[in-house]
Amino acid sequence: MENNYKTILNDSSYWGMTLEERLHYYRIPAFSLVLINDGKIDYTYCYGYKDRNKKDPVTSETLFQAGSISKPVFATAVMSLVQKGEIDLDKDIKEYTDVSFYKSFDNQIHTVTLRQLLSHTAGFNLHGFAGYQYGQIVPSLEQILMGIEPANNLPLFLKTEPGKEWKYSGGGYLLAQKVVCDVTHKDFESIVRDEILQPFGMTHSTYHQPLDEEKRDDIAYGYDVYNLQLPNGFNTMPELAAAGLWTTPSDLAAFGIEMMKAYHGNSNLITQDTMKMMLTKIIPNIPTGLGFFVPDDNPKGYFDHSGANIGYHTIMCFQAEGNKGYVAMMNADIGAGFYHELDSIISKVMDI
Repeated sequence: MENNYKTILNDSSYWGMTLEERLHYYRIPAFSLVLINDGKIDYTYCYGYKDRNKKDPVTSETLFQAGSISKPVFATAVMSLVQKGEIDLDKDIKEYTDVSFYKSFDNQIHTVTLRQLLSHTAGFNLHGFAGYQYGQIVPSLEQILMGIEPANNLPLFLKTEPGKEWKYSGGGYLLAQKVVCDVTHKDFESIVRDEILQPFGMTHSTYHQPLDEEKRDDIAYGYDVYNLQLPNGFNTMPELAAAGLWTTPSDLAAFGIEMMKAYHGNSNLITQDTMKMMLTKIIPNIPTGLGFFVPDDNPKGYFDHSGANIGYHTIMCFQAEGNKGYVAMMNADIGAGFYHELDSIISKVMDI
């Protein structure tokens, strides 16, 4: 299939240009793509340079920031703990951790659950985060949640009654991070490493922020909307559960393949019941289950998520009934529009 994929992706009748010409047109310095077919990686494509100045070529092991794709990976770690009976999705989080630091729209105390936090139905603000440039002081989780300096965001605030409507909230995921860390008495990195990264074979992935110095040679440096390299190459993202993951398309493909196995009841890590729960919407006509985006009518077990930190864009899509999907990562804000075209072409190429 490799040659067939290569031929189709570079067919100018699809793009008006070849894939490489399209990437050049959008001024994308680094791009990495993995196609999954029949439950395994079937094709890998790497383009460009990790750093335009040094001309180091991108490889399948090049790390990119995954942005909000950090969320479904974390959500799966939470569900692993739920399977083990260590935490309850539907218990009021006040029974697990102190939540007195945030205010609500009506100045009342409301019941909030992990199920609501993971499905963006808890009603919180803080859609996303900008991160911190080189040389800036990086805040703690508590400072971010409370919106106090050096955090560059507003405080977490309950805007609507929990469980009533969908409101995408990276802040809600940070509250879930606090809950899980307090329940397990473990640091966030240890939880996700032990529950997901190591068991799933995501050997290149890390939530460590700031990134370890020894990994600097492995990353694609981010470029902003003006096509300028970010200071020191990237922003630090201390908002770990919401946006802190560094990873590769191959690692995210391994994650997706394991979740597709779970859909069919063939995973030793995530049960079929857990996977079905993650793909079930708790409120009708909302775009998410637990951690993943899912279509309204989903007979093929379709699930996906995208991610965007400053300088980075990622998309992953999986169709469990066909055991196929794709993951793509790039390092350019100026070329963000390319992903809309990519999704359309890949959907045609792979019949997703």
